[in-house]
Amino acid sequence: MADQPKEPEKTIYQRDKTAKEPQAVSDTPKVPAKPKPKIKKVFVPKKTTFTTDKPMEHRVRNIRLTSKESAKMIWDILIDFQNDLAKEEMDDPDKPFNDWGKVEKFFTRLSKKYSICQSKKLGGDLGWVYRGMGLPENIITTELVEEIMKLEKFILPEPIQSKLGFHLLMICESQVHTPREKPPEKESRPLF
Repeated sequence: MADQPKEPEKTIYQRDKTAKEPQAVSDTPKVPAKPKPKIKKVFVPKKTTFTTDKPMEHRVRNIRLTSKESAKMIWDILIDFQNDLAKEEMDDPDKPFNDWGKVEKFFTRLSKKYSICQSKKLGGDLGWVYRGMGLPENIITTELVEEIMKLEKFILPEPIQSKLGFHLLMICESQVHTPREKPPEKESRPLF
């Protein structure tokens, strides 16, 4: 019988210890895992204090009424509407801003129906209000402008009394006031 070759006691080659062990093949097919849905980050507006030496201006809506009782009743209706919108649950991160837009539209409808101010045809829109503006005295007073400058956006204040009546005010937008310059007048020069 022929002798078979024997392996030497010490081999030159060593096993690769970094190689992965072979995996056993399973009979069941592997189901891919469902991707997890990405969670939307909700934008939460933070109340920041904005200080500037420049004057501020606000775009304001107004409902002017003759009696405190009627002003208080419409204010209660607006607050109830705002609270009802806040109670509705939605996944929309812009819900507070959309709700404020709905409150503004409702405010506009109430102004067109109940206000005694000349601005009622515009939904109570007084335009941009700032300190030192030229005032149409039958629509807004300097005391009312000072009250408007104290108000905050997204908050409906209780009715404010002026010499014109009782006012429900709504700050729609705010910005830093930049004085608008008048275009320079053209000088008349002789043609020849």
